[in-house]
Amino acid sequence: MSRTATQESAHLSSPEVTLRTYLILVGIGAFVTTFTQQRVLGNYPTLFLLKDHLHFSKEQVSEFFLWATFAWNLKPLAGVLTDAFPVFGYRRRLYMLFGAVVAGLSWLALTASTNDYSLFLTFSILLNIGMVFTSTSVGGLQVEAGHTYAIPGRITALRQIVASISYIAGPLLGGWLAAKAFGWTSGFSAAVLLGLAVYVFTSYQEHKVAPPQPVSDELLARPVYQPPVTIMAGILAIGAAATWCVMNAGFANIGYSLYALLVMVFLVLALAMTKVRNPVLHKAQGQLSQILQSRTLWLAAFMLFLAYTVPGLATALTYRQSDELKFSESFIGQLSSIEGGASLVFAFIYAAICSKFNLRTLLMGAILGNAAATLLFLYYSQDTAILVHGLTGAMTSMSELALMDLAVRSTPRGCEALGFSLMMSIRNFGISLSDVLGSKLMDQFHFSFDRLVWVNAGITVLILLFIPLLPKIVMLKKEGEQIHE
Repeated sequence: MSRTATQESAHLSSPEVTLRTYLILVGIGAFVTTFTQQRVLGNYPTLFLLKDHLHFSKEQVSEFFLWATFAWNLKPLAGVLTDAFPVFGYRRRLYMLFGAVVAGLSWLALTASTNDYSLFLTFSILLNIGMVFTSTSVGGLQVEAGHTYAIPGRITALRQIVASISYIAGPLLGGWLAAKAFGWTSGFSAAVLLGLAVYVFTSYQEHKVAPPQPVSDELLARPVYQPPVTIMAGILAIGAAATWCVMNAGFANIGYSLYALLVMVFLVLALAMTKVRNPVLHKAQGQLSQILQSRTLWLAAFMLFLAYTVPGLATALTYRQSDELKFSESFIGQLSSIEGGASLVFAFIYAAICSKFNLRTLLMGAILGNAAATLLFLYYSQDTAILVHGLTGAMTSMSELALMDLAVRSTPRGCEALGFSLMMSIRNFGISLSDVLGSKLMDQFHFSFDRLVWVNAGITVLILLFIPLLPKIVMLKKEGEQIHE
């Protein structure tokens, strides 16, 4: 066994971090980095601050969240950074501390900048950057614990459970806080994040990693990845779309976001194409080369992009709830929590049926169910709101799980974490862009809310036309059957 492999084995079997410590860190870390997000606990307080205090339109609010949360699209790069560049020998502890402290202080700074939109956006971006580093570090701990104690399934389930609890509790508390001064939200969120930082500082003694051994000249001499014409054509198409958007004032923010996405694509390509001696970067380079050559992964990624960029109702619905239906902030938060609860229940239902039907059937059924549930918003009122949110939460959960199932199955073996995180970046970007598109249709093109509902449901159904193009080897398998690309 080589010296590097011996060091890695010693690190993975190190008794310095106990199973109990791992479980507490992953559980608390997953809860905090989900619960205190600006789109979870802070969603309604921030949205109503922009709407009622700064008098933002639906489009302006959705564009704010697009930029404020853009850092989540760069999470794969944060993962490579934390793995490849330990700080004073620590790969997790100091990155967790840095992220939690930056996010906590940024939440506090938001209170002092509620009258200055530029500052408010700047601190929001810093907040989400800090959250990304903390969340990425928690993910690293999750993988380490899974390898060290052979519990990958159980620790993944733990993270999913606490994240689900966050999605139920966050909107519930956030709706209540939205009716109070913004300082209540920022102070509470900061206290939770800084509390995590204190716990990490006092209770987590990470095992230092030895300085990595440089990649040998023999490995360095191997040819690096060269992008095919199809990828270059895709980059040119995105660049052209971004340029068109920037040249049309009403779409400028979408154009700038596409340019920012292109920067991430270029960084990924640069990593795949540049000779590096850092062993972690070298390994990531090999994984990226495999990912970039996977037709199955690219088709799945395009499917995710189509599904998540359907013009959305999120901000438009909140404005309708508040301005037209006169729902209180607290009731709006309760409705979102009902969606979260239904989503959690139907996650168990999906787990029970995914071994009985192939993925094509599950995906088609979930998408049709999602479109049908969306049409219920045509009958949305005080009397029907609870039922509508319960059913849409259930169908959204089924669609989300089927799409995540597709993402997992389509990720090449040997590069699961990096490949899946890249597809999640596409998902996150699509969700933000979806809200912008929906708000833009209402503000710039004067769509009514009902008309936006029809557009959302209609385009969702049209996505079914792309499903036959997905690889049969992935789509026709049931849960538990082996998949080989």
